[in-house]
Formats: sequence, structure tokens, C-alpha cells
Amino acid sequence: MRYRIISFAAVLLAVVGWWGLYELTGKVGPDETGVRPFFFALLFLALTATLAPPAAYLNRRLAPQAVGRDSWRFLRHSAWAGLCLTAWVWLQMHRVFNLGFALVIALIFVALEFVIVRLRA
Repeated sequence: MRYRIISFAAVLLAVVGWWGLYELTGKVGPDETGVRPFFFALLFLALTATLAPPAAYLNRRLAPQAVGRDSWRFLRHSAWAGLCLTAWVWLQMHRVFNLGFALVIALIFVALEFVIVRLRA
């Protein structure tokens, strides 16, 4: 029952995030003050909330022992993925995104998760 409530809240936040991005990109110019940080905040919210239900399902399905120890693990995983994808978008906006940067950033987040898991054990 708890996962249904969390999934409902995540879907609601995802709708708010994607709707906010739609409104922001449609009505505000990119050269106005404070638009880029707000864009990245909305993008992070939308991506994290969109990825939370699949991350919760995959964690329950593939790692039930780990979910027993840390029930909010899926939220951390979806936040890492949202942060990684937001970093990729930022790099693409500056026209420096390539496969090498993508792999390095993804490996950094995997290493951080590995360190967190080892420190908790």
C-alpha cells in the first residue's frame, strides 16, 4: 500500500514538473534572469519523479534484501538518474556533450552509490 501512495505522489510530481517545463519553455525567453536555474530545477524534479515508480518496482523485484534494509533506496536511485540526465542536458546546452562525458558522469554516480552502500554496510 505504501508503494502505491509513493507512486501516486511521484506521478503527481512528474506531471507538475513536466507541465512546469512546458509552460516555462513556451512563455519565458531563455535570456531572462533566473530562467536557467529554474529550468534545471524543474527538469530534475520531472526526471526524478518520472523515474521513481520504475526504480521502486525494479528495486523490489531485483533486490528485495536491499529494500528490506533501506526502503527509500529507490528514491536515491531515481535522484541519481535525474541528476545524471540533468547534467547531460547542461553539457548539451554548452555543446560539449559526448559519449565520453556521458560514461564518466554515469560512472561517477555508480561509484557514489557503491560508496554509500559500502558505508551503510
